[in-house]
Amino acid sequence: MDLYVNARFLPMTGEHDTFEAMLVGDDGTIAFTGSLEQARDRAAQLRRTASGSPVRQIDCEGHCVMPGLIDPHSHFSGATQYFTAADLSDARSFDDVTRLLTDFARRRGWLTATDEAAPAHADDGVILIGVGLDDTHLDEHRMPDRVVLDRVSATLPVVVNHVSGHNLACNTRMLQLADVTADTPDPTGGRYLRDADGRPDGRCVEPPAMSPVFTYIQSHQRLDMHALVGDMQDLYASHGITTVQDGATTAHDVAAFAGIADHDGFRVDLVSYPMFGEDVDGVFREFARYDSATYHGGFRFGGRKLFMDGSPQARTAWLTEPYTPGAEGAGYRGHATVDLDAAYRFALAAFDEGHQLLCHCNGDAASDAYLDLVERAMHESTNPRKRELKPVMVHCQFARRDQYERMRTLGVIPSIFVAHTWYWGDTHIANMGMGRASEISRVHDALELGLPFTFHTDSPVIEPNLFESVWCAATRITRAGVQLDPAQRVGIYDGLQAVTVNAAAQYGELNRKGTLEVGKLADLAIVARNPLDCDVSPDSADSPTALRNLQVLATIKAGRLIWQHS
Repeated sequence: MDLYVNARFLPMTGEHDTFEAMLVGDDGTIAFTGSLEQARDRAAQLRRTASGSPVRQIDCEGHCVMPGLIDPHSHFSGATQYFTAADLSDARSFDDVTRLLTDFARRRGWLTATDEAAPAHADDGVILIGVGLDDTHLDEHRMPDRVVLDRVSATLPVVVNHVSGHNLACNTRMLQLADVTADTPDPTGGRYLRDADGRPDGRCVEPPAMSPVFTYIQSHQRLDMHALVGDMQDLYASHGITTVQDGATTAHDVAAFAGIADHDGFRVDLVSYPMFGEDVDGVFREFARYDSATYHGGFRFGGRKLFMDGSPQARTAWLTEPYTPGAEGAGYRGHATVDLDAAYRFALAAFDEGHQLLCHCNGDAASDAYLDLVERAMHESTNPRKRELKPVMVHCQFARRDQYERMRTLGVIPSIFVAHTWYWGDTHIANMGMGRASEISRVHDALELGLPFTFHTDSPVIEPNLFESVWCAATRITRAGVQLDPAQRVGIYDGLQAVTVNAAAQYGELNRKGTLEVGKLADLAIVARNPLDCDVSPDSADSPTALRNLQVLATIKAGRLIWQHS
């Protein structure tokens, strides 16, 4: 048994609730919270009944102990890129892009000094991938094309992913390997940008067009997730996260996750949502043991994942009102990235089989379409438990108040990518105008309407720092220092509920997670300071006392230390 003492406990059962000591049993659950004297008495009682081991006292040195954070939406499989891909987030020009890619490939021996593919690796599973590129920060204000990326190598396949995850660019060699040619038609919901002669120029917009490239990468890249999964879990645990999501899982990654779960198991809990476009029915059949509310080796399915539109920073989100004038032409509003009839069939299957449905919706037109199909599926499904399934709208960037009201009626949970205010608020002002951009991530509306909203990071779009998400919700400041609608701010405690209590409820696990209460799992984050005392002033972004910079010291999963700050 572990007795936690000398801590500031933040149990998340009430803004001013706390206690003096906490006892964690040998089964990894919380056995007692209260005074230190009573905790010691309880430990002695458990030992007398032979149901407890000797007590180990853990001195928290005055730091804060709170529930482990719960990730309501990210892409755990994408965390491989932090360890296997070139980081292009600091690129400010095409020259920077090619330099960073070339340097990365040379360090790994993939390119020779003459920038030719090393003979031992040519077409041998080596694919040079760059991630984190934001074209709004480039001098050229667009994604590089194959001509630019051919400067890196004409023989080594090269792929550059946009930070949003909604478009990519590749060199000529990668186009050849993915069999994307002048005769390849634009798929429904996707587009290949082309040269004057009709040849694809390497820029692929939205997942349907990106799919051939990703399919090739998955089947050919030499990437061993079993070897990387320790680092991937450490990344999340270093931010105090104990439950993680893979929010758009391919059949390939399901097989990898199942293999890990069956072999060593996960240290964190991982919830997977097989995605539209995959053989989801086949996945559920083949891996039926994970289709449960119970984790096996730390892994389970949570439901199905659908996509409705693209990215507002990439100007592919589906809006009811046009974007500001751009290359797309007058009146451009984005578009759906899925056939709506197919999307409805996918949603109805989720309701009929009793699975939670997650759907990516950035623009308000996408939100309307999703709510329409949820309402229709809820009406037509024959599942008597259909109203218990808690469908989720993921991102909600331009969701309107009337749509939040409709979510309340339908029982839809908004999971809000509130960090858009900081990371892309300035881009949204340029793309949508100040009026609409100022109202993104309308968290206070969700709070006022009593919706159990959650916050997410969509990692690897950004790092899985949920404390930063809470800071963004409390400040609503852009990188350039522009104040977005302050009426939509919420306080720190309400923000923390979004990544503890509400997130646990989103997964249907509030009886086991989200608060520090007797009987719940001892999923803990030990942090340097009480988050409620951290700085959320508008000018606090770079302050060491800012909530977004709060230091996690240790992360505990079911009573077991899984990560510690060195």
